[in-house]
Amino acid sequence: MPAASPSLSPVPVPSVSPLSLLQIEARFKGRIWRGDALGSAADPVVSSGFDKLDKELPGGGWPTRNLTELLLNAEGLGEISLLGPSLEQITGKGRNILLVGPPYIPYMHAWENLNIDSGRIVMARVYKPAERLWALEQGIKSAAFGIVIGWLSQVSQQMTRRLQIIARAATSVVFLFRPVSAQFEPSAAPLRVVLGSARQHALSVRVLKRRGAPAALPIRIILPPTRPFSSSAGVFSLPHNSSSHNAVDRSSLPGTVA
Repeated sequence: MPAASPSLSPVPVPSVSPLSLLQIEARFKGRIWRGDALGSAADPVVSSGFDKLDKELPGGGWPTRNLTELLLNAEGLGEISLLGPSLEQITGKGRNILLVGPPYIPYMHAWENLNIDSGRIVMARVYKPAERLWALEQGIKSAAFGIVIGWLSQVSQQMTRRLQIIARAATSVVFLFRPVSAQFEPSAAPLRVVLGSARQHALSVRVLKRRGAPAALPIRIILPPTRPFSSSAGVFSLPHNSSSHNAVDRSSLPGTVA
C-alpha cells in the first residue's frame, strides 16, 4: 500500500495593518514630499535678502543646482536690484558672476552701489540664441561662477531641460531672464518667478512655479535706490553689429562700464 501523504496545514499569516499617513511620513521623513506643501531640498540655497521672498522660495532662498527663470515684460524693472543681495553675498565670498548676453552694458558704479564687487563680474557678449546657450552651458559646467545669469528671449522646453540637467551637477545659482510671455510656455525650470513693476520704487514678485502650490498673491518688494539698467544711470545698449561681440569682456570692469 502506498504510504499516506502527510497532511498539510496552512501556515497562519500574521495580519498586517496598513500604515497611517503619519506613520508613512515618519518612516520616510526627508524622502517624500507632499504636493500641496512648500518643497525643500538638501541642496544649499542663497538668501534673496528679502524675508518675504525667502519665505515663498523652497528651502528659504534661491536654489543652487537648479534653473530659476525670472520672467519680465521689460528690462529695467529693478531685476538686478532684486538680485543685488545675492550677488553681494557671492562676490563677497570671492566667487565670480557670469553675465551671458545682457541687453545693455551694465553701469558698474550702480552695481558697486549695491555692494557688488564689479571685479568679480565676467560678461559674455553673445547675441545668437545658440551661442548664448553654449556660453551658458560652458559657464555652468566650469564651476568657476557662483551665479550665472543669462538673457534668453527664445528657448525650447528641450533646452531648458538640458540646462536643468547641467545645473543639477553644478554648485551655481543659475538665473534665466525671459520675457513674461514665456510663462505660457512649458519649461523644465523648477522655479519660475514673474516680475512686474510696482509703485514707490517697489517690485511685484509672483512665484509662478515652485515645488509646492503656486503662491496665491504677488509679493511687494521694496528695492534699494540703485537701478543698474536704468537709462538715467548711464547705460548704453549693446549694438548687434559690434566688432567685440562673441567675446568675454572684462577690460573696463574697474571703470564705468563692463
